[in-house]
Amino acid sequence: MHTLYYGDNLQVMREHLKDESVDLIYLDPPFNSKRDYNLLFKSPKGEVADASITAFEDSWHWGIQAEQEFKELLHQPNTDVAQLMQALRSFLGANDMMAYLTMMANRLLEMHRVLKPTGSLYLHCDPTASHYLKVVLDAVFGKENFRSEINWRRSFAHNDAKQGRKQFGNVRDVILFYTRSNDWTWNWQYTDYSPTYLATEYRHAIEGRQYKETDLTANKSGGDVSFTWRVKREVRPNAHWEADLKAEHLNPKAGCEYKGVTPYSGRFWAYSKENLIALAKAGKLKHRETGMPRLMQFADEMPGVALQTDWQDISPAGGNEYLGYPTQKPLALLERIIQASSNKGDVVLDPFCGCGTAVHAAQKLKRDWIGIDITH
Repeated sequence: MHTLYYGDNLQVMREHLKDESVDLIYLDPPFNSKRDYNLLFKSPKGEVADASITAFEDSWHWGIQAEQEFKELLHQPNTDVAQLMQALRSFLGANDMMAYLTMMANRLLEMHRVLKPTGSLYLHCDPTASHYLKVVLDAVFGKENFRSEINWRRSFAHNDAKQGRKQFGNVRDVILFYTRSNDWTWNWQYTDYSPTYLATEYRHAIEGRQYKETDLTANKSGGDVSFTWRVKREVRPNAHWEADLKAEHLNPKAGCEYKGVTPYSGRFWAYSKENLIALAKAGKLKHRETGMPRLMQFADEMPGVALQTDWQDISPAGGNEYLGYPTQKPLALLERIIQASSNKGDVVLDPFCGCGTAVHAAQKLKRDWIGIDITH
């Protein structure tokens, strides 16, 4: 753990990483986008590292290395991958893109091997090859283990029209999220409510705190599951409310009264009288003129908006964070991924380490980590 490996990640994973030993993999490989990354490939003393440049360039052109790796793909145990790669070669031919996909397929197979059954993989790419990479990932991980395609806005709008551009501006990267199985580590992430949402939904205020009123009753079918869970979590945040809820089977209590009030006809209380009393003691009930209680949900106690797949709230790396690495990703982006799909003490692997943002984020969040890069 906490080790940086220098070399080809295919050989490093094969020689140093055990089966099912990693909890989370984030990889940000070069995108085959024809950029000149070789400017970065220098030794610690500043000389050009010829061996690194050769190894890097060999990955992108069809030649002896690509042919050798392609043959390996045809004889490894995953027949889905073998069939897919033959089909892709038949369609694309022996060109740069096929060399890139061959390189990626071999390494993704190793990543699948080292990933724990509860593990996740996030592959960061751009639209240059994302459509091909997705079908390769489907073959390696199984299409049923695809979870999300995340859009991250990597740059602000460019005014390319003046230069004669005849297509829409490219400002987004793609992050493909896969899991090893259907039981994976997951921690919901949230973003802040917008001012407009707060003004419309949480339009009441008391002592400077915004809140909204919500119903405390449910219909005969058993109540609003998400609502009941939320009530229990707010009333007893340190209790085992999830286990308590399952034990109650989500059944509202018929005929229950609270301070002389019973639910309207055809309705039931969504929880027990005990929890209703606990809400009252917590100062979260407001009674209407009829005596019917309503739940006061305070905005500052709510987690926020559950994170969706459109990530426009994280800006590209800049300021003191920017190290001059052309494809550097912001620390906040890696922190979000690591927090969502791992826990403290878990192992995070970045097999294309680059300038090290992923391992930096892992260290900051108290995860173990392994980084691999082809250059010093």
